[in-house]
Amino acid sequence: MSEITASGRQQYHHPTSLAGMSLEEFCGSIRRMESQGLDGISLFNNVISQGLAPDFIAEDEVQHSRRLERITTEITRRFRQEGLRMVLVAGPSCSGKTTTSRFLTHMLRDNGIQPCVVSLDNYFLNLDQRPLDPNGEIDYESFYGLDLNQLSRDVMSLLEGNQVLMPTYDYVKGERTYLGNTMKLESNSLLFLEGLHALNPLLIPEIDDEQKFRLFVTAQATIYYGEKSGLEEHDNRLLRRIYRDYNSRGASALQTLQWWPGVLRGENLWILPFASHADAWFNTSMVFEFSAIKSRVLQLLLEVPESEPVEYKIAQRLSRILDRVAPLSQEDFAAIAPKRRFLLSNEGK
Repeated sequence: MSEITASGRQQYHHPTSLAGMSLEEFCGSIRRMESQGLDGISLFNNVISQGLAPDFIAEDEVQHSRRLERITTEITRRFRQEGLRMVLVAGPSCSGKTTTSRFLTHMLRDNGIQPCVVSLDNYFLNLDQRPLDPNGEIDYESFYGLDLNQLSRDVMSLLEGNQVLMPTYDYVKGERTYLGNTMKLESNSLLFLEGLHALNPLLIPEIDDEQKFRLFVTAQATIYYGEKSGLEEHDNRLLRRIYRDYNSRGASALQTLQWWPGVLRGENLWILPFASHADAWFNTSMVFEFSAIKSRVLQLLLEVPESEPVEYKIAQRLSRILDRVAPLSQEDFAAIAPKRRFLLSNEGK
């Protein structure tokens, strides 16, 4: 509820209790506050202080599951009725492609379908074979950083029912290796290709489009709006990426911030133009995501040195955003479904 004060400014009064408010009402209240130039995050923090975060997290999980169930139902129908042969899962860096694929594979197994997931990351060329960007540096984002010929041979062999020796990409060494892992499709198997470039029409062109289900995964923050939040379009994924790079690749926040412009450039060139080709979209963003990652990421941001002014300025802006958000307690964090604790797994590129 709001009222006009004697000074003519609108003031928001928090309810004494937010119990009974749905997730939709909660997010809607924050949007309304931000649209009025008020601080919506204060209402968000009030939920945490009242110990209500687990209730909203549970509803958030239910809504995510329902959307994924609809996607699973359509994949199942097309597999059984239309001869669907593969599911392509794509999206920009740290959008949640791997986590989403895991959810879908569990749901499809419940429908009697055996998904077999191939990560496109494992088909990256060795670093010394990668294309270069306009500055003469390795272009990590290019579609042509994939060994397209080997990928095509392996996929077609799998679809023909053969057992195939599958590669593994070693990020530390920057090269593809073979560790003896094999894959073979059975009559109830459905091939998943998951990675940045999965929706590119030049990927496996031998298979007709009608036999492919394309899913585009994104991570658009659901409740942080308005100038007061300071949030920019890609910040949700950037914060995820900072934590993931540190844990899976030993990279500092400074290094991730230095890479980020190239990541965005590559997305605009190689990924986003094909998003419109998708049969379905899925947003992996969690309402309490910033609170969940705050304690893990803030220290990394504080280590970015002032001697790097561009990255330091970004780190300070992100730190200010996280500073304003109340952290989840360990108990509240445990309320997030294990498969969606994306920061605890080493997601692919």
